Amino acid sequence: MTRVTDRIVSLFERAGVETVFGFPCEQLDPYYASLADSDLRHVLARSEASAALMADGYARASGSLGIVDGVSGPGAAYLGAGLCEAAGASSPVLALTGGNDRETRGKGVIQDADNEAILDPFTKTTADAETPGRAVEAVEAAVREATGGVPGPAHVNLPEDVVRAATDREPRDDLDATFPSARPRPSAADVDAVLEKLSDADRPVILAGEGIVRADACAELSAFAERTNTPVVTSMNGKGAVAETAPYALGVVGRWGFCQVANDAVADADLVIGLGTRFGDLTTVGWSLVPDDAAVVHVDRDPAWLGRNYEADVPIEADLRATLDALVGAAGDAGRTDEAAVADRADRIDELAAARDAWRESHADEFESDASPITPQRVIAELNRTIPADGVLVSATSFPGFFSGAFYEPAEPGLRYLQARGSDGINACLPQAIGVQLARPDASVVALSGDGGIGYHIADLETAAREDLPLTVIVTNNDSLGSSKMSQMGSYNVDQSTDFEPGVDYAQVARGFGCAGTVIEDAAALPDAIESAIASDEPTLLDVQVDPYAAPPLLV
Repeated sequence: MTRVTDRIVSLFERAGVETVFGFPCEQLDPYYASLADSDLRHVLARSEASAALMADGYARASGSLGIVDGVSGPGAAYLGAGLCEAAGASSPVLALTGGNDRETRGKGVIQDADNEAILDPFTKTTADAETPGRAVEAVEAAVREATGGVPGPAHVNLPEDVVRAATDREPRDDLDATFPSARPRPSAADVDAVLEKLSDADRPVILAGEGIVRADACAELSAFAERTNTPVVTSMNGKGAVAETAPYALGVVGRWGFCQVANDAVADADLVIGLGTRFGDLTTVGWSLVPDDAAVVHVDRDPAWLGRNYEADVPIEADLRATLDALVGAAGDAGRTDEAAVADRADRIDELAAARDAWRESHADEFESDASPITPQRVIAELNRTIPADGVLVSATSFPGFFSGAFYEPAEPGLRYLQARGSDGINACLPQAIGVQLARPDASVVALSGDGGIGYHIADLETAAREDLPLTVIVTNNDSLGSSKMSQMGSYNVDQSTDFEPGVDYAQVARGFGCAGTVIEDAAALPDAIESAIASDEPTLLDVQVDPYAAPPLLV
């Protein structure tokens, strides 16, 4: 007989897990004792919410399950705030809560709560372990559920009396924490239907979502776009699905942080091929962007979203990499593709590439501005210049996300950009970036946050310092909630509760937490400051004073 938590930790090790996150609680003391005897790295966050967001960032950057633990009751509620993003983004995160003894539940013990009920809205599955053997079984099932099919969060509640006990239940040897766990292929008829639609189209567009990055299908998408001369636009978190420096890459489409050429291309399309996208409100400008007479192909693993927002002429429930691989192969077969149509579309690619270059050139004054306060566009221009091709920019939502979505250009495909569009929470940037940095210790990871967003989890600067992470944090500081201010002023001509105390020195706060920190007020100092921060081997925060009146590309 072996302690339950030894079995659970052994299960994680067998599945290939290397790092877990959390906030200790007494109910899970046996679990921590088992972790102490293992090779797993446990990262202490400054709240359960930030720990869950770290696990989310880790999962997305590593391609492996993220694991987070926390206390019953208030801890579970905080976990839910973090899991909200993972749930919306189909990110596999396993949450473990420590529950009170089963005999004392409902008797007024501290931190007593129905943890399953708290976390049910944010998880694919939730379980309460009734016996030592069932505890191991429940965690096994949760690992499989989180990484299987369409990935997503899962939860297991572990009562204290259960995890103190012993069991002879051995964990299975066939568990794998990586995802996707399977790659179902499209039918030959579906592949033929897509190629037929493509041959008939004069103005096709591929709309790529985050599903492409999650399925590790970026190389296949690039090959398909090149083989068929089809331009690619992306959702905000689809950024990185292709290299945005490629001639067929038109940038982000939608309501906020978009490239105008991307929006125009979709509005003019006679065929839209949606890959790993939900055709959501932001991406489609309130479902107004895709023409009514355009044919629609939609490929996604999730049947709940397949054809949900736009009726698909060709709906394909299959793995994206397998589908694109089949399409590339079939497009190369003699007689399967209208080569004349492909050749004709080459001129359109050139025209769109030139239009996108012209659109960016129209913002050149902002990219090169030496104005003070600094333009946010200048910040993004310096990040384009400085972040290595294999680096990752983790952006907050709201204004930092609008500017980076429009103007940041990943030069290599893959997870090069991350924004919390699963929940649209401005709170996620710093902890997500910590998770990404832990998953990719040798990569240059930059967290781009506003002063509003950084306030949620600023204490996790100490986590970055304690874990000795070379993370760069850039705060675009306009002493306000810029997006809320603009919305209120534009809609009702009011400005209510959008301003912070002026002069808050986030660099000094960072130094207090053990990081390096510098305030940047002069645009001329920005290039060297960003370059030095990225090259540094210690966590560094740059408090960049930006123009509070600068407006990103957005549609009301």
